[in-house]
Amino acid sequence: MDQIREEHIGLRDRFARRAEKALARGGREDLNALIALLEGELLEHARAEHEHLYPTVDEIVRVHGRATATMEIDHEAIEKRVRDVTVAVERLRLASERGERSEAKRILREAVLRLEALLGVHLEKEERVYLPLLEAHLSSDEQRALLAKLGEHAPPPTTEPTLDVRSIPHAVRHEEIFARFARLRVGESFVVVNDHDPRPLAYEFSQRHPGTFRWEDLERGPLWRVRITRMKRE
Repeated sequence: MDQIREEHIGLRDRFARRAEKALARGGREDLNALIALLEGELLEHARAEHEHLYPTVDEIVRVHGRATATMEIDHEAIEKRVRDVTVAVERLRLASERGERSEAKRILREAVLRLEALLGVHLEKEERVYLPLLEAHLSSDEQRALLAKLGEHAPPPTTEPTLDVRSIPHAVRHEEIFARFARLRVGESFVVVNDHDPRPLAYEFSQRHPGTFRWEDLERGPLWRVRITRMKRE
């Protein structure tokens, strides 16, 4: 199986390099090379897997695996892409100069497109494979019970502005939080999400903005969520 892994690595690398050249230079040779890779090697690789690899995997999954394992990997990737978009949005908000804003917009556009592509394929897989199976093999009562359980995880109708700082570099993390706080009107708030206890941040707020904010712990581990509200202007 190492041969397949090496083929995947090589395919991703060749695609990245040819796409970069096509986007950077846009010459006929670079564009032709990109299309040749996609229509030739990439699609042939997909056809070979469809014909030989997947039927073999199907037989093994029936006995030893879980049919939804790959979808859980999708969810991990979607969560990462969402964090990328959140970070890109915050950087665009903080950008002041034209060049910085232009670069921030480019990064945000790329992050949104990556999430859009991943989400589109993921939802289509659910709709084409899982939903027909559920409709065919669950009774009406079982379907209603499943929908009720899914509804328990739905977000509230109105969600607070949230800043997920897990993907923001540590060197600028606190400054981005303080920049968000600086834009709040009195009575407004936002939620900070982090993967460790933000007590040092609370102390820094008390030093920099004494008496002007309210700190509320919403969740403590494995993720930490705190609501920061502006109580008055300084």
